[in-house]
Amino acid sequence: MNPFPDFPGISLLTESAVFLANNSTLIVADIHLGKSAAFRAQGLPVPEGDSIRDLARLAALVRKSQARHLVIAGDLFHAPTGMTPALEAALTDFMSRLEIPVTLVLGNHDVKIQPLPPGLTSVPHLDLEPHLRVIHDPAHVSGDRLHIAGHWHPIVKIPDGKRTSLRLQCFLFRNRTLVIPAFGSFTGGSILNVRPDDRVFVALREQVVELPQALIC
Repeated sequence: MNPFPDFPGISLLTESAVFLANNSTLIVADIHLGKSAAFRAQGLPVPEGDSIRDLARLAALVRKSQARHLVIAGDLFHAPTGMTPALEAALTDFMSRLEIPVTLVLGNHDVKIQPLPPGLTSVPHLDLEPHLRVIHDPAHVSGDRLHIAGHWHPIVKIPDGKRTSLRLQCFLFRNRTLVIPAFGSFTGGSILNVRPDDRVFVALREQVVELPQALIC
C-alpha cells in the first residue's frame, strides 16, 4: 500500500516495514535484539528465543521483498547485557546469509553497544533520495522532506465494546514524518495521542489500511 501520492514507490508492509521500490530498500525499526537476555541478566525469568525468531522473520522478509538494501531505523540492539555469545553467533549467521548491504541508523540503544558487530554500516541518519531521510527519533527531523523514523513503537487503541478495546501496532504519518511500528516481538509500545491531522495505518487481514479517526480512542 502506498498512501502517499507525493512520494511514489513507498509501500507499507503488513510485516511492520516499509519498502522503497525506487531503490529496492527495505526499512524496519526497533528490533531490540537481546532484550530478553538483558532482562534475564537482571533476574527476570523471561524466556529465550525472541531475538533468533526476529532475525529469521527479517531474513524471510528480505527474501520476500527481494530487497537489495536493508536499513534499520534505529535500535537494532537493546543493551550490552543482551549481547550474548548465542546472539552474536546468530547475527553473524544472519549477516552472512543476507548477502545485501545493511545500514543501521543509530538509535539511542545502539550507541551503548561498543563496538558494533562487524558487517554493519552505522550512520546518524541516511538520505536515500533528495527528498527522503531515515532517522531514528521523530524529534530529529530536519528540513522540508519526508522522514521515516522509529523510536515511538506506535500503538493505536480501537474500542470494540463499552469497556474493551483493541491495541494494534500502527504506522503514523504526522507532519511529513512516517513513524513505523517496532519490528521486534518483545518491544512493547506506546499508545498514540492522535492529532486531528494525523494519518494512522494498521495491518488487518493481510493488508495495510488507513483508520478513520472516528474509530480511534
